[in-house]
Amino acid sequence: MGPALLAESHEIEATFAAARQRRAQLPAVERLAYDKHMAWLAQAHAHQIEPEGNWRTWLLLAGRGAGKTKCAAEWAWWESWRDPGSRTLVTAPTLGDIRDTCFEGESGLLNCIPHQLIKDHNRSLSEIVLVNGSLIKGIPASEPERFRGGQWHRVWADELAAWTYDEDAWQMIMFALRLGKNPRMVATTTPKPKQLIRQLVARSGKDVTITRATSMSNMANLAPTFRDQIMAMEGTVIFRQEALGELVDPEEGGIVKRSQFRLWPHDKPLPQFELVILSLDTAFTEATVDKRSGDPDPTACTVWGLFYHEKRNNVMLLDCWDAHLGMPDLIRRVKREMTISYGDDGDTALIKPMFGSSKPLTSGRKPDILLIEDKGSGISLRQMLEREGLEAYAYNPGRADKLTRLHIVSPIFARKMIWLPESSKHPGRPRNWIDPLLHQLCSYTGPNSIKHDDYVDSTTQALRLMMDKRLLDAVQAKKDETGPPPKALSNPYAA
Repeated sequence: MGPALLAESHEIEATFAAARQRRAQLPAVERLAYDKHMAWLAQAHAHQIEPEGNWRTWLLLAGRGAGKTKCAAEWAWWESWRDPGSRTLVTAPTLGDIRDTCFEGESGLLNCIPHQLIKDHNRSLSEIVLVNGSLIKGIPASEPERFRGGQWHRVWADELAAWTYDEDAWQMIMFALRLGKNPRMVATTTPKPKQLIRQLVARSGKDVTITRATSMSNMANLAPTFRDQIMAMEGTVIFRQEALGELVDPEEGGIVKRSQFRLWPHDKPLPQFELVILSLDTAFTEATVDKRSGDPDPTACTVWGLFYHEKRNNVMLLDCWDAHLGMPDLIRRVKREMTISYGDDGDTALIKPMFGSSKPLTSGRKPDILLIEDKGSGISLRQMLEREGLEAYAYNPGRADKLTRLHIVSPIFARKMIWLPESSKHPGRPRNWIDPLLHQLCSYTGPNSIKHDDYVDSTTQALRLMMDKRLLDAVQAKKDETGPPPKALSNPYAA
């Protein structure tokens, strides 16, 4: 061994000797906590070790069975022990998840904390009190209002992507995370493409530190049959999300795909439209909120033009917007929208859309039909518009829910009958004002899949009306076949 290595070896041995001496001087209960924590660090995987740096949120995105719960439970109790008299919040999708997974689960707090360190465990209140006075309290994310009033030094947020009211609960927790010099949160979850998760990922390197792991990272600690079960799904989207811990693009699982839309060239005049429909999906009031996110619902408007092209009828999106409008402002906005003309006027030269503006203003045809859903605030809006001289067509979806309505009109997209105006600044892409509608349509897979779905309703009711009026054919016509005509059918038992 060379002199440099020998000196380094002596330095390391001296460090360990000093550590052993300090440990020997600790009270028995402190030695117990220290030994338990060191034993955990000795067996933990790299992705289970607290990252370095001055992070505020540690986001652990990992596949099923990667050891997320064990990692967070070990972090939460050790930080509570190191900080006597501190307050730690544990939250999960439901109260049952807090009890069965975070507290009492195989990798939960009660199986991580040495029982000698626990002064009291109140199961009904979801509370653990350590002998050093620190409190670990469980509050379910399903009740965001319960986060009001409390204040915490640290938070463990489990299965964040499965929270029903994720953004509302997250905001309330952020207001309560205010004790100590460096309040922090560990968020553990199998990733799903929800808006909150995407926002946190976008903040990586700022106040968010991200650790990723797959199910295979912890396979040695899982049942032998588990690997066979998950590997049977290899290559699927669900495997990428649930096993590899990937944040899958939400549009990949949508019913409608971006590839199904066609672009109308920006340098080509708009066609002469045979029918223009202005479709409104209205919020009940200005204060109507989305049940999943807690955010106010907007009123969404889409404008669609029917035109004949390539030996069939097609539809073009001419405008779309959403806004939080009270009834008086909404009435004024609708009256103004009904005066705008789109496409070829059939007589004069075409006037191309004004690029760079928020809507395509041209000469041509004004909306023929003002379509409003026949429920909630839509009924009141139609009645008020009638007093203003505007007759609205009442759309009643019957018992069909949002997902069913989208499935009904999905063949229109599949047959590539929907056109979008192309951007002049970015050839090959639709105009930028269209993107919110596109993302919403292509990401919608059912209730709670996206934050707001107002564009989905506005779109489906317009296309459904065209289908019901037989202006759009969702079924591909069969090609003419050569050969003898089919034999006439007859009843062999007829007299």
